[in-house]
Amino acid sequence: MGLAERVMELGKKLFRIQDVDGSGPMAFDSSPGLYIHVPFCPEFCSFCPYNKIKYDSKLTNKYLTALKRESELQRVGQFSSIYIGGGTPSYDLDLLKGVVSHFREMTDGEIALEIHPADVSSKRLEEIRETGVNFVSLGIQSFDDFTLNSMGRRRQDSVVSLNSIAATTSAGFDFVDVDLIFDYQLERRRIVEDLETAISYGPEQVSVYPMMRFADTAYKNTKNDPEKELEILEELENVALSKGYIRDSLWTFKKRNEGRKYSSVSREFFLGIGTSASSFNGKEFRTNTFSLDEYYSFLDSGKLPVSKTIKMVKFSAILYYSFWALYGGQLDLRRLEEHFGRLPVRMRYLLHSAIARGYFQREEGIVKPTRIGTRKLHIVEEWLTYSFIDRIWSDLRNKARNHSASGESLV
Repeated sequence: MGLAERVMELGKKLFRIQDVDGSGPMAFDSSPGLYIHVPFCPEFCSFCPYNKIKYDSKLTNKYLTALKRESELQRVGQFSSIYIGGGTPSYDLDLLKGVVSHFREMTDGEIALEIHPADVSSKRLEEIRETGVNFVSLGIQSFDDFTLNSMGRRRQDSVVSLNSIAATTSAGFDFVDVDLIFDYQLERRRIVEDLETAISYGPEQVSVYPMMRFADTAYKNTKNDPEKELEILEELENVALSKGYIRDSLWTFKKRNEGRKYSSVSREFFLGIGTSASSFNGKEFRTNTFSLDEYYSFLDSGKLPVSKTIKMVKFSAILYYSFWALYGGQLDLRRLEEHFGRLPVRMRYLLHSAIARGYFQREEGIVKPTRIGTRKLHIVEEWLTYSFIDRIWSDLRNKARNHSASGESLV
C-alpha cells in the first residue's frame, strides 16, 4: 500500500462524522481565523456546491442580527483574520457594510471578501474598500464564454470577466486573488489562456481549482481524472514560472517574493459563523446547519447551530492539521509541536517515510512537498473532499430541504 493510500485508510478509521443537535461554544488556545458565510445569491451557478439561498432583501437584516448573536454565543472576541464568503457576499452592499462594521474591530489581520465579477464597478469597489475590506478574491472562473456557459454562470460573460479584473486589480486593495476553475474535459488551450490572461493583470495571486464533481451540482454524474488534472496543473506551473509566479500551494500561484497569501482553507484554526460554516480548533471539526429556519431556531434557544461534528484524538487532529499545512505549501514542525506537543510515533513514522520516498523535503524543521508529493496531496485532497466534505454537505442540504417550513429557496 502506498503512503497516500495509507493516509486515506487512516482517515476512514479516524474521522467519524456524527450528527449533533446544536452545541456550546468552541474553545481556542489562540485567536482563530473567522469565516463568515453569507448564503444569498441572485442566481445559482450549476457547478457550485456551496450553501446558497435565493436572495431576498427581506432576509438580510435578520441574518445580520443572527450572525451577531452566534458570535456572542461563541465567546471569541479576537480573530487573526476575517474571511467573508458565500453565496455572493458582494451582491448586497448594505449587508456587507453591516457585517464588516460589526466585526472589523475584532481583528488586526486582513479582512477578505469573495467578489462576483458581475458586482464589480469602480464605485462599488471603492465602497467595498472603504468598509475596511483589504484582501479580495475575484471569482472569475474563466475568461472564455464557452467555459462560463458550461458552468452555468448566468450573470457573467467574457466581457464582464475582463472588465472586472481590470477594475479590481487597479482599485487599491492590498491583495487581489483571482479564482479560476478548470475542467479537464475542456480544451487545454482554454485553461492555459485563462491563466495567462489573469497573470497579465498582475494580481498578487491566482488560484486554479479543478472542477469538483459535488453531489447536487450539474457535474454529479461525472468523475474527476486526477492524472489529467495533475498534467494540467504542472503545465500551468511552468507557465506561471515563466511569468514570475511560483506555485505557492496545491492550487495557487503567487507572485515571486510575495510574502502574503490568500486562502479560505489553510488557516491553522478557524471559527465559522453563518449557515453551513465550518470550524476547527485542533480537537473538533464542526459544521453548521444549512437550513436558515433551523439556524434561527438554534440561536433563539441559545444554542450554536451545529449539525455535524468530527471529534478528534491527538493523532487524527495532527494528521488533519498537517495535511492542510502541506496543502498550503509547508508544515512547520515547531508550530505543530507547540500546538499538539511531542508528535506520536505514528506521525513521526509517516513523515519519515514521506521524506524517504521523496514526497517531502525537510529543511530546519520546515517540511515542504516536492513535485511528486504535490501529486499525492492532490489525490488525497480529492478523496477528502468526496469522503467527508461532500457527504457532510449533502446530508445537511437534504436535511435543510426536509426541515424548511418557510419555503427558503435552497439548492
